[in-house]
Amino acid sequence: MELMASKQNSSLTKTESDTNRRQSSRVAGAYGLTFSGVDGGRFMMGDGEVIDLSNEGIGILTDRPVRAGMDLALFIELPDSEDHLCIPEARVSWVKGHRFGVALRTLKREDQHRLRFFILDRQHHAHRHSAKRRS
Repeated sequence: MELMASKQNSSLTKTESDTNRRQSSRVAGAYGLTFSGVDGGRFMMGDGEVIDLSNEGIGILTDRPVRAGMDLALFIELPDSEDHLCIPEARVSWVKGHRFGVALRTLKREDQHRLRFFILDRQHHAHRHSAKRRS
């Protein structure tokens, strides 16, 4: 699996379409986020905002510079609970200006379910909202 992730990172190009490579559907968001990792042997932390998320990855907006290939731990402030969603391992897959995307690498089963149900709930709300506007 590590080899596959490395191959994907080496084939990335810097185009807008790279941000739309996810296989599963995603939902837009505006949720607070804290992340940490190691860059060049130095521990770093940053704050940002989730701009979209799916079961496989997350789009993030931040002023903290990151680089493709970095491994990060994420703590997301989802509105469904006071407990942050903890993602201990995510890899930066693309960077464009102040935006970057991460691929989720490991997630506890209960957090996988929480993320999946959160996304389904947001998709359901968005679908109902768009149906009301059309009628």
